[in-house]
Amino acid sequence: MPSSAAVTRVYLRLFRCMRVFCLFAVIAAAAHAEPVTLERDSELRAEPRLGAPVMGKLASGASGDALARQGVWVQVKSGETIGWLYSFNVRFGAPAASGGASGGGSVLGRVFGPRQRVNVTATIGIRGLEEEDLKQAQFDGGQLQQLDGFAASREQAEAHAAEYGLAATRVEYLEPVREAGSGSAAGGGGSPP
Repeated sequence: MPSSAAVTRVYLRLFRCMRVFCLFAVIAAAAHAEPVTLERDSELRAEPRLGAPVMGKLASGASGDALARQGVWVQVKSGETIGWLYSFNVRFGAPAASGGASGGGSVLGRVFGPRQRVNVTATIGIRGLEEEDLKQAQFDGGQLQQLDGFAASREQAEAHAAEYGLAATRVEYLEPVREAGSGSAAGGGGSPP
C-alpha cells in the first residue's frame, strides 16, 4: 500500500496538470474569440442594458470579435472599442468574403459539429409583461420620439427597394370560389375593402 506522502505527491502532480490544462483552455478561448459582422449601425454600451452609457458606435458591415454573451446581449471588441450590443444586430462567423464557410458559427461548433450544411434559425425569448410592470408603467415621450426615428419615408423605402432591384407590383384580389350549384361564395366571400 502506498504511503500517504506518495498519494499526496500524485494528487499534487494531477492538480498542477489540471491547472496548466485550464490555463491553456482559457488562452485558447481568448485567442479564438468568435468573429462577428454588424448587420446594422449599432451603439456599443458599457453594460448589457439600454440605459448604459454609449462607449462607441459601429457602422453596418464593421467586424469585430464576440467576447461574451449575456441574455440577448453580446460583448464585442472592434479595434480598440469594447462594448455590448444586441446579438440580433450581428452575424456570427467569419465574413463570406474571407473565403471561410458562410455563417461558420462558433469555433467549437465547427470542430465538433456535424459535417453537413445545416440552416439554423435563432430566436430570442423575451419575457412578457406582468401585472406589476403595467402598474409601474409611465409615459416616456423620448421613447416615442426614438420609435418615430425608425420610420422611413416613402422616398427612402423606394430608394432602398430600388437598391436591391425590387419594384412595386399590383396584385389583384382573387375571385371568390363558388361552389357548384350554390349561388354563394365559399368562405363568406364578398367584395374586397
